[in-house]
Amino acid sequence: MPKRPAPHPVLGALRLAVTAFLALHVFVSAWLVATVDATYTEGRPSPTEIHSLVAVDKDQTLIDIEIERATSLMLYSLSRDHGVEPVNQTVEDQDEPTTQTPSETDWLGIGRAMVVGSLLLLVVAEGLVVAGVRRAGWYRFGSFMLVLLMFFIVFPTTYVMDLGAQQSAAQNSPGFDLEDSSFVHVTTASERRFVWIGVELDASFSGYDLGLVDAENRSNVTAAPPLEGTSDSKSYIAFESTFAVQYGKNLDAMFVLPLLWLVLPASKGSNLTSSEEE
Repeated sequence: MPKRPAPHPVLGALRLAVTAFLALHVFVSAWLVATVDATYTEGRPSPTEIHSLVAVDKDQTLIDIEIERATSLMLYSLSRDHGVEPVNQTVEDQDEPTTQTPSETDWLGIGRAMVVGSLLLLVVAEGLVVAGVRRAGWYRFGSFMLVLLMFFIVFPTTYVMDLGAQQSAAQNSPGFDLEDSSFVHVTTASERRFVWIGVELDASFSGYDLGLVDAENRSNVTAAPPLEGTSDSKSYIAFESTFAVQYGKNLDAMFVLPLLWLVLPASKGSNLTSSEEE
């Protein structure tokens, strides 16, 4: 069975250099990536496809939206009656308008600062191990776990909090207004699955858009789905989407570090626990 290399200061310096390189590699890459692939499968907006990408890195949030076969979606938007009130809207909602004061807290900025701080702390802890500081191995392990906590829990949480304060990304997302529009006999379904350092959600939505129904027939369509072949049945719309949230593709490089601790052991002067020295 192959043995670990003997501890040597050169190996410690090499491990410190690799740690700093990986930290820098992760620092300059995207930290969080969200994609939406949506398609109108039935109804007047079909076969319009909408693809959006949101990438968050150390400096900015990049949002890219691409609409394919957009003619049918544009004609659908122009032809429907936007004056139809949402089915779920009540009179009390109209009489008591609510105003929301946007939060001035830069949650995303706070999350970025915490991530950067954890990466710096990791490199410093590795330097302490190389310098032979007592119990530095525990400091390194704690800083490594802190980096994982910042990237995989804290930073996504601050991003969601920032979205909740601004309410911008959700309003620009494909199909955002479906539930708030005048749809009746709605059918929804969703399925979640986990992928490598991320999660995907398949969702579908279908229903009858009252904005495409003549005003005198809206009460009948609300009471029961229209028969196939009638003019009101053309108000049926179906929408399918895949929403994926993944951490940056380079974040998995951080899992190389524990392997380095084994392959490139610390020098004997590091005062680690006896189990680490053997």
